[in-house]
Amino acid sequence: MKIAPVKISIAVFIFTLIVSAGAQAVVFINEAFTNPPGPTDMDREFIELMGTPGMKLDGYAIAVLNGTQIKFYPLGSIPPDPNPAPEIDEFFSLDGLTLGNNGLLVLLVRNPDSEYFANVLSDSHWVLRSGLWNGGLDAPGSIKDDGSTTIVLIRNRPGRTQADPCNPAGLLWGKTIRHDILLITPVWDSSISAWVDQWGDGNIDRGDSNGLGGNSLDLSGLTTTGDLTDDLEIVDEVSFEDAQGWEYDSDGRHVDEGSTYEFLPHRHVHALDDPRGFNPNAISRVDYRTKGIGWTPAPDATGEMANGNNWQDTATEQWIRGNVVYKTVSFVKHYYYDNTTNPDPNLQPYMTNVPLWLDDDIGQDYDFSTAYTYEIAEGRINHLAVPFIPGDCDRDGVCDANDIAKIKAVFGDYDWIFSNSFLDAPETDRGDPAIQTRPWDVDATGDNGIEATDLQWTLNFQGDTTGQIIGIKYTSNTPASAGVYLNPNTGVQCTVTADVNIPSGRNLNSLYVGDFVEITVKGQVTAGPNTTPGRENGIMQYVHDVVIGTGGIIKVTSVEPLVSFSKTRASLESPQGTNGDLGVELINGYTTSFNQGLTAPAALYRVTLEAIGTGNADVNIRPAADSMFAASAPRGLKIGHTNSKGDPNSSIYPTTLSLTIIPPPGDINADGKVNFKDFAILGNQWRQTPGVPSADIAPLGGNGVVDLFDLDVLADDWLKGI
Repeated sequence: MKIAPVKISIAVFIFTLIVSAGAQAVVFINEAFTNPPGPTDMDREFIELMGTPGMKLDGYAIAVLNGTQIKFYPLGSIPPDPNPAPEIDEFFSLDGLTLGNNGLLVLLVRNPDSEYFANVLSDSHWVLRSGLWNGGLDAPGSIKDDGSTTIVLIRNRPGRTQADPCNPAGLLWGKTIRHDILLITPVWDSSISAWVDQWGDGNIDRGDSNGLGGNSLDLSGLTTTGDLTDDLEIVDEVSFEDAQGWEYDSDGRHVDEGSTYEFLPHRHVHALDDPRGFNPNAISRVDYRTKGIGWTPAPDATGEMANGNNWQDTATEQWIRGNVVYKTVSFVKHYYYDNTTNPDPNLQPYMTNVPLWLDDDIGQDYDFSTAYTYEIAEGRINHLAVPFIPGDCDRDGVCDANDIAKIKAVFGDYDWIFSNSFLDAPETDRGDPAIQTRPWDVDATGDNGIEATDLQWTLNFQGDTTGQIIGIKYTSNTPASAGVYLNPNTGVQCTVTADVNIPSGRNLNSLYVGDFVEITVKGQVTAGPNTTPGRENGIMQYVHDVVIGTGGIIKVTSVEPLVSFSKTRASLESPQGTNGDLGVELINGYTTSFNQGLTAPAALYRVTLEAIGTGNADVNIRPAADSMFAASAPRGLKIGHTNSKGDPNSSIYPTTLSLTIIPPPGDINADGKVNFKDFAILGNQWRQTPGVPSADIAPLGGNGVVDLFDLDVLADDWLKGI
């Protein structure tokens, strides 16, 4: 008799808001030493993050999800809940932490010294895991190495956090939280030809109550209002299994589906899934990009990629992983990947597995012929890794015009969520990561939006292929000699000025309604300019407000970038008041040149005003007051090649203009312009008392009486358009 499986708990839930595996991230998991050899592995464990130097990690956290060693249990044995069951093995809040000058942060179990963690460079940041907030349900311990392991880097997590300890939702993400509570029964286990109970499904579930020890914890934070900006983001993830336990890869894409390579099982793109069946002692990332054209599917099958192939083996192609050996030098243990031959070379040739492109005899390869060639070196860039280029959001190995265009396209979206697995995204959940825009929060603000300082990093690194900052220590104690110069901004000052042109020839204090005023805003580095090639700190961005103090007097009719500057995002410009009669907020623009304003004032943009009513009004040009841009561009300008994300040390804005709009001579009814109404008033007065002095209407002809000469002067003014 065929038995249909029944889900006891409806908890098949994969995050719909997922930013997958570091491919998009400005910070990602770079190395993890989860199972050092020997009985005291707690002394050597570490997890290392990499990203843009100086980036704040407020809101981020690392979670190590244990998936146990088994998925199936005897039929009818649940309840009670299996023990052990999948749980968050370790959890580390990253609030208050930053990446080091070389872009590294290492989570250690003890202080660096000559015996433990001697590799940590002075430019690397490190922190003790024991001092990090983990929810308070259990003390930090060593990472379990007896089952399947998934490491996730997350942000925007719901519930109680270090920064929000009183959240009414309670603790949702913390050590010992059970993240996969689900019973599906009965399930056919073909390995033993029997019906069984299945506990868990490999998804990070919402945990709907099921009477089996489940709970109603909403681990995703998914709202019901349609607002997706507050939902959990998985910024990076990697998983590996032992004895066929659960792996929690949350990306919706798959690899090796019907692959012609028989040893590769069907799996998610970020699951290492070592086919030999052992947990690797360590994993080291050597590329964060998606590589290759994908696997050819089985005959007559069609893969998920646009070219018809299955997804490339992203995780495998990006990580070195394997067993670890050590040797002692001067009483200090140094750990290396094991280069010995695998007893079953049909599965993988060595006890360490590397991406195909590191073992293809092209370029620099991994050396398997010699023992102790690749050291597990915490706090240093992996020496075979493809460099991380700040701002390289299409992940082609260089920051260029394509990356600038991608960032420009979403400039000003404060908390834009990007995803490869977001069903409602334009790219759908099967979009190619290589062509999607990424949330390059490269300005150390910790936000996920793209704004002025993010763009500045991209501009700074344009054309670079090293991802390095000159003078910073990356792989040794010697500062980098190649890369991008980021100079101190101490003493650097910019001055903003405004030139005024009035096409009518009148003055600012005697404008007529209908007059136009053209204000050309200029900027110059007036203190601390650097003209050394490759280090120029010219003005490269502006984010300004034009504020008109009194409404109904004058309005902004256009804003035009000048010379080498282009608008970053025209839709950000917001007219204030009625049709701009109180000014425009968030006037923005950028240039790829590093030389603007270094030796003379550079024209940034032109604002055109139109007089619309009589009276007085002040026009003030100043840094944007919008909270996001005020934080990212506090002085309204950004300059190139500086280590403060492009901000000058100070800026001067002597740019307040006072305008007076007066009635023209023929404006008898004082509506600000000469028109038929004025002719009607004057004509009526003249017909009633021609040649008689009038106290009501000032004679235009200057002879003290209302006559035909006054009509002639009025007509002349009207023809002039005043």
